[in-house]
Amino acid sequence: MRLSEKTLELNICAQISSFLRGTAKPFWFGLTQKQEAVAGFDACAKLNGRLLVFQFKASNNVLKNGDRKFLAPHYQMSALSRVAGSAARSVFYAFPLIGNTLELKSNPNLLSQTWLLDVKQLSHLGPPTKSDGTWRKNGCHNVYVRKGSATVHSEPLETDLISMHEFVTAGFPGLDGFQWRFDGNAEAFWEFCSLLGPGARGMFTYD
Repeated sequence: MRLSEKTLELNICAQISSFLRGTAKPFWFGLTQKQEAVAGFDACAKLNGRLLVFQFKASNNVLKNGDRKFLAPHYQMSALSRVAGSAARSVFYAFPLIGNTLELKSNPNLLSQTWLLDVKQLSHLGPPTKSDGTWRKNGCHNVYVRKGSATVHSEPLETDLISMHEFVTAGFPGLDGFQWRFDGNAEAFWEFCSLLGPGARGMFTYD
């Protein structure tokens, strides 16, 4: 059976919480689908005073060369780029290389099978187009993922990926966080809040 994006999101977050048990007190919030459509992300983490965002993806489509094909809506990518600004290692796509219950049974450790793409690297990408230059009807970029790297079309863009397992176990090294955007800047804070609407979604916080 195919694993949904929500199923993967919940279980990856649970495994992060399990790893942090004893060293942190995680607390999760959830957004409505409408808020997610505007904000572009699934989960936001406050990590020792820094903000970190994840957009989880799911795919059971494995190509003959072994790459797993994901779809990334352009509107979502644009929203994530606005959130990231110039911050590195702060806003990520999370691509699990597992898509069904048989694969999950074979290896239930999702952190070791999930790869992160720093959204900052995607800020210059234009709308997704076909080979004739016209826009794709589904409005999505094709992202071909394998261990350690990915190819994002339409341009295409080759990019390195970060192991979720290594990122978590090493204590989230090298992240800028984008909380600095709000320091002494109430307008920037309210602009970010406007992405979420009247509620909050997928926020992961600990002290």
